[in-house]
Amino acid sequence: MGPVEMARTPPPALTPYDQLAARVHKQVMSAPGVREKHVHVERRDARDQDWDQLLEAISEMEGVIIAHRDDGSVDLFWKVTYDDF
Repeated sequence: MGPVEMARTPPPALTPYDQLAARVHKQVMSAPGVREKHVHVERRDARDQDWDQLLEAISEMEGVIIAHRDDGSVDLFWKVTYDDF
């Protein structure tokens, strides 16, 4: 007899907000994002409430500047301080 495989439960599907937050997190943590401390984030097909919720959450972060662009996208700028460590 072979090894018994345990039933695997698929991970829960991400909500649209979680997908948006994950996309922005990936941009921020990318090599260019980390190096330049800046990312340009396009809204794409994000729902109004998800986009607004994400921007509200980001606006509450200390040291992060949100620059709104005419096309609906935003530029995020931030500084890393030694107090963060």
